[in-house]
Parts: sequence; structure tokens; C-alpha cells
Amino acid sequence: MGLKGGRTDAFKLIFGVCAFISVVILFLIIAFTLKNAVPAFYRKLLTFENLWAAEYNKFGLYTLVASTAIVSAGSLAISTPIGILSALFIAKFTPSYLRDAFKTVVEFLAMIPSVIYGFIGYMFLAPAVARLFGLNFGQNALSASIVLAVMVVPTIVSLSTEVIMSVPREYEEAAMALGARGWQTLLHVTIPTAMPGIVSSVMLAFGRAIGETIAVLMVAGCPTKLSGPIWNFLQPVYPMTAAIAMGMGEAEAGGAHYHALFAVAAILLVFVFVVNFAADILRGRAPRRMVA
Repeated sequence: MGLKGGRTDAFKLIFGVCAFISVVILFLIIAFTLKNAVPAFYRKLLTFENLWAAEYNKFGLYTLVASTAIVSAGSLAISTPIGILSALFIAKFTPSYLRDAFKTVVEFLAMIPSVIYGFIGYMFLAPAVARLFGLNFGQNALSASIVLAVMVVPTIVSLSTEVIMSVPREYEEAAMALGARGWQTLLHVTIPTAMPGIVSSVMLAFGRAIGETIAVLMVAGCPTKLSGPIWNFLQPVYPMTAAIAMGMGEAEAGGAHYHALFAVAAILLVFVFVVNFAADILRGRAPRRMVA
């Protein structure tokens, strides 16, 4: 018994050390980012104009933030209905012996490296979008939104499927006992009960869409300024992650461009933190059995 107790204490210590190291690494990343971002805010390097041109020391946040908003909103508009309907199909209409197979196929999409998505988007999707809309080139917000939508669908499907399957069977049986049909039970009992978890999965997908880099970089176009209004999905865009990926290798350490990129990274961290915090709150409102 003493040996078993000693092993348990050792494992607890190892797990605790690993958890502590993870927290320390997170705080170090945040501290390093903020340290290099503060000079940009102090020197007022960032503006809200529609121009991001490092060679002229023009760092307009509108170009990057608006581009990120366009692509993220577009990807969610495509992936949310597909993901939720797929989750409903897998959880409620798929035989149990096929359910795991469907989930495995969907989750396999999340295993594909983002550079492959970007390559397919660059080689096939962008030219198809250009031909469809009569454009000179198809590297624009629509192409980036489609690529991101495919990438975040597995997040929505996997999490939403688990949430829907975790809705207590007693709720559905009570509705049917009162005379509700299958589709009425689904619409008025199952989905509303699972809604906090479903919304949480969508928000987590939104967080991934905001932070995706390589795939977006290859199909977004990355202009120095937006050529049209924010709702124009046929214009090239320059998301924040793409600006960081393209600019950091050329930025002089300690220079204006260097600090401006870290400031963009700090803003991106805030966005992701807010999204994940909101998702955690929604998960906390889910029924106890769903978060077990």
C-alpha cells in the first residue's frame, strides 16, 4: 500500500510540475509579446488608416483588422451550418456502427497540415473563383474564407456531436411522452439544450480561424490596402496573421516595423483570449452531463 501511495504522490508531482511549466511558458510568451509591443503603442506607430506599408512606415490597423474580420466571418458563415447539420446527422441519424467511421473521417480533416490546404487553395480554388466571377486572379477574401471553412469544420462537428449526444435521453423521452414528434423533439428540446455547447464549438472554431496563418497567406492576396468595402469578398485581403508571417523575417530587430508586428500579435492575443473566455463561459452553462 505504501508503494502504491508513493507512486501516486510521484505521479501527482510530475503532473503538477508539467501543469506549472505550461502556465509559465504561457506567461513568458505573453510577457515577451507585450514587452516588444509596448514601444509601438508608446510611439503611436499604429494608426487606423487603410494602408499597411512597412517600407513607408505606414502601419494602418484597419487593413489588417478588417481583413481578419472579413475572412473569419466568411469562414464561419460557411462552416457553421455545415458543421452543425453534420453533427446532428452523426449524433441522431447515423447508426451506431457507422458513427465512429463518420467521426474519424471528419477528424481526419483536422490532421491535414494547413500548408496543404493553402496549396490546394492556391492551385485549384483561387483559379476557379477567378473564372467563376470573371476576375484577373482569385486570391481574395472568398477563397480564404472557403479554405478556412474546410479547416474549422472538424472543430464544430467533433465538439457539437459530443454535446448533442450528451443531451440527457430523459429530456427527449419526456417530450415524446407529451406527443412531440421526432423532428419537434429535435428542434425544441435537443438543439436548445445543446445550444450552449454548440455555440461554444463555433466560437472555438472562430478562434482557430483568427489564428490560422499559412493557408490564409497563400490564398488571401495580401495587398497593402483594401480596395473595397468590408463586405466585398472578391477583394484581396491582408489578415493580421499573414502580416506577421510575411513581415517578421524582414523586420529589423528593434525597428518600427518590428514593434508594429508585435503590437499586432498582442491585439491578436487579446482577440483569441476573449473568444476562448466566452467559449468557457458558454460551456459552463451547459447541462452537467454535457460537460462531464
